[in-house]
Amino acid sequence: MRTIFWLIPILLSQLVFAEAVAKNIRIVSTTNVHGETDPCGWKKKPLGGLARKATAIDNLRSEGFNVLILDAGNLFFKKEVLSPGTPTEIGKMTAEIIVNSFNKIGCHAFSPGSKDFAAGLQFVQKMQMLASFPFISANIQDINGNRLFDPYTIIDIHGVSIGIIGLASNFNHSEIFVKDPIESLNELVNEVKSQSQILVLMFDSEESDHTKLQSLGYPIDLIIRSKAKTRSQDGGNKGIPAYSCGDRGKYLYQFDITILDPNKKFIDIVHYENQISRAEKQLSKMRQGNLMIDLKNLYKDDQQSLRKIETYESQINKANNTIRGKQNFIRMKKHELGKTIIDRPDILDIVQNGKSKIEKLFGPQPPPGKHKHIHHDHDGDGIPDH
Repeated sequence: MRTIFWLIPILLSQLVFAEAVAKNIRIVSTTNVHGETDPCGWKKKPLGGLARKATAIDNLRSEGFNVLILDAGNLFFKKEVLSPGTPTEIGKMTAEIIVNSFNKIGCHAFSPGSKDFAAGLQFVQKMQMLASFPFISANIQDINGNRLFDPYTIIDIHGVSIGIIGLASNFNHSEIFVKDPIESLNELVNEVKSQSQILVLMFDSEESDHTKLQSLGYPIDLIIRSKAKTRSQDGGNKGIPAYSCGDRGKYLYQFDITILDPNKKFIDIVHYENQISRAEKQLSKMRQGNLMIDLKNLYKDDQQSLRKIETYESQINKANNTIRGKQNFIRMKKHELGKTIIDRPDILDIVQNGKSKIEKLFGPQPPPGKHKHIHHDHDGDGIPDH
C-alpha cells in the first residue's frame, strides 16, 4: 500500500503536465479575392495569383502542420452588381477557375459574402455543386426564409475540434433574404462552442455589426472579416481578436494558434508586441540618441514628459505581463505572394486553361490591371503606392 500511495503524487503530476502540453493549430485564409486569378498588374511588384497561393500553402504544410484553409467571402466578383453581357459571362468563367483551383489547393470552408451573389443565386448554387468544399452561412436564406447553406462546420485538426461559423451583414438582393447577423449568431453560437475547442467566425461584416458583436461577449476565439478594406496588422484591441484580410488575393494570412488551457481566452500576441514596440520607440526618441541615459533624471523638471515616460513604461510592463501570463494565443503572419514564390504547375494549368477558354469565346483579354487604371496599395495604409 505504501508503494501505491507513494506513486499517486507522481502519477498526478504527470497527468497535470500532459494536460498543460501546448497544442498548435495553423489556419490560413484569404478574403476579398474579388475574382482575381493572377498576380496584379503592377510591373514593379506584381502580387497574388492562385498558383502562388498554392505554393505558399504547400510551404506552410511542409513545416509539419495540417493546415486549415478558409475563405471568408467576396471570392468571385469585385462588385455586388455586374454589368450585363460579356463582362458577366467572363466573370462567371473566372469564378469557375477559382473554384477548380480551390478544389486542388484544398479549402475547408467558404462563407459567401455580398459580392459573391453578383451573378445571381443560381450561379452561387452552381459553384457550390462544383466545389469539393462546403459553403457555410448562418443567416443567408432564400426569399422564403429557408437556409441555403449549412450554418457551420466542425473540423478536427490534430485532435483539436474547430467550429467555423459563416455570417454576413445585411445586403440587398432580389433572390435572397439576409437575416439579422447578430440574431442568427445568438441562436447557434453556444451550440457550436459546445462541440469545439476553438470557435472561428468568418464574417462579411459592416463595421457597426462587428462593433456590436464585440460588445456581446460571445465565446468566439477568432474573427476573420471580409468587406473591410484595410488589412489588419494585428487582431486589434477589442475582446475577440479580429482580422481583415482584404487585398484581392495578394497576401495569404497565417494564424498560428497555441492552446494551453481550452477554458481560457485567446490573446493576439502580435498586438501586445506592437504595443511594446511603439512605446519603446517613443522612449528611444526621448533619449535623444543616448541609450544609457536616465530618462527620469533627464526630464526631472518637465512634469509633462515625466508623465509620458510613466505612460510608456506602464504600457510596456502591462503588455509584457500579458504575454508572460498567456494561456492561449494567436500569432498572425502575412505572406506576400510575390515573384519569389514559384507558381504551382497544376494550379497554373487550371488558370491558363480557363483563360484560354475565355479567349476563344470573347477574344484576347487585357492583362491584369489593364482594364482600367488601378491604384495599388500594397502596404494597406489606404494611400495608393503610385
